[in-house]
Amino acid sequence: MYAFEKLLEPFYADEVEWRIQNSGVKGTRPWGFVLCYVTNRAIQNRLDETFGPQNWKNEFKSGPNGGVICGISVNCGEWVTKWDGADNTEIEEIKGGLSGAMKRAAVQWGIGRYLYELDATFALFSDGGAHSTKIDGKRYKWDPPELPEWALPSPLAQKRDIECLVERLRQCKTGEDLEFYAKRIKPKVVRNKFSELFVDEYRMLYRGAMNGSINGEDRSPVQGIGDD
Repeated sequence: MYAFEKLLEPFYADEVEWRIQNSGVKGTRPWGFVLCYVTNRAIQNRLDETFGPQNWKNEFKSGPNGGVICGISVNCGEWVTKWDGADNTEIEEIKGGLSGAMKRAAVQWGIGRYLYELDATFALFSDGGAHSTKIDGKRYKWDPPELPEWALPSPLAQKRDIECLVERLRQCKTGEDLEFYAKRIKPKVVRNKFSELFVDEYRMLYRGAMNGSINGEDRSPVQGIGDD
């Protein structure tokens, strides 16, 4: 039986993305109202973790008045599909439409639905901002606000994610396996906490890969494990 409640769990901060919905300049100061979305990669990972890659699928169709509609289907003994749609975007319109439709279909399953409960949120403008936007013909840099504690994984969920990661790395039988998983330790908070709590074990695994030996098997050396 699937743990459907896992679909409802909050995501880590680097698994969501922000977009300026409305913006302007008041006096000399820019302002921007931002919306928060779960990334498509995070949606796919959540579906894989909850149902297994073989037990869900998506499909796309043209919307009735343009745009795209997406259906996410889950094998619950029989296939159940939930649909939603989005308009094509101004930038990469087809890709943007597909991405937006899948995000909306995921919300139908409860994925990321909690983000609709965020209070009105505004971008933080500064010269060192990681993002940029054009307002009234001038480009400004901005950063997203921090998510509130209730909109992030609980300490218990973080502990579970780290334990799953440790078990996955322990099961690596080849240097290639270790390289594959170590490079994909996401999100950053999990990678950082894993490094803090299991640094000695990680070093042992790392050295084993560099020496060409994982779990007693001779393998070719692997470079760059854990590098971004």
